[in-house]
Amino acid sequence: MGYSEYFPFGNKSVIVKFDCNECDTRVESEEIGIPSPNYSAEKSSDSHNENEGYAVCENCDKNFDVYVYAGYADGYAEINDIEDETIEIEEIPDELDDYYEEQIDAIIHSLNFITHFKAEISNLSSLNNIDLSNDKLQETLQRQLYSGAITCLEDYLSTTLIQQVLNNEENFKNFIRTFKNIQNRKFTLSEIYEKLDNIRDIVKKELVDVIYHDLPKVKGMYQDTLKIEFPDIEALMLAIKTRHDMVHRNGKNKEGEKIDISKDVVQKIIDEVEAFVTDIDEKITRAIVNTGFGT
Repeated sequence: MGYSEYFPFGNKSVIVKFDCNECDTRVESEEIGIPSPNYSAEKSSDSHNENEGYAVCENCDKNFDVYVYAGYADGYAEINDIEDETIEIEEIPDELDDYYEEQIDAIIHSLNFITHFKAEISNLSSLNNIDLSNDKLQETLQRQLYSGAITCLEDYLSTTLIQQVLNNEENFKNFIRTFKNIQNRKFTLSEIYEKLDNIRDIVKKELVDVIYHDLPKVKGMYQDTLKIEFPDIEALMLAIKTRHDMVHRNGKNKEGEKIDISKDVVQKIIDEVEAFVTDIDEKITRAIVNTGFGT
């Protein structure tokens, strides 16, 4: 089962592209509407609803069923017998709406978010020391704490990048010059002034739509836009894959083996996330001091 993630919020539908497993021809699905999540679910892993679409290979006429899922925390698509690496999802956006404006406004005006990050990551560490004297409950707690550490990382990376881009003119220009989703937009000369009027809204939407646990992509954005080098991402990429398996494969890996998340494993990922964020935040602080530009 091939798998790829997308960002469901602010988008109305997706087109899923992949390589045919019979003839290697590039295939595009029909436009598939994004389902509404089950907001009554207690856990994000239980909140996914499904829409089914289809695709047909124009070369060999093979039919594919394409399944699009959306929850209140994420979205993904699945296709039988297709390799993950070949799948690409094109998101079809709604117009900029109140969701984006409210989210962006909250981020732009948030203060001391590194302090908030440190408080949250410290709380996770304290919770990891709790002994519930019940193996099942302990396993559930440790899975949630492991996932929570990755969420703290995503929150820091998103808040930091959005604030640095929207509150700093030089970073804003860097983002427009280097971000491929904006570089690849096509419009006629007659549309120039309209696009200029809307450029800030376009940038806002692109920033909110980024999947911030896609560390290779986010690493490139930080480098191109903020001129900040990430520390090594290999360990965190493995942790993100583990979290994905816990959430989407019911606590098992691709081989069907149960993932063991001990207290030591949880503490290790908490420490790795904290060290990673501290490194980046120190570099950003130095850059602000050296350039004289604040957020």
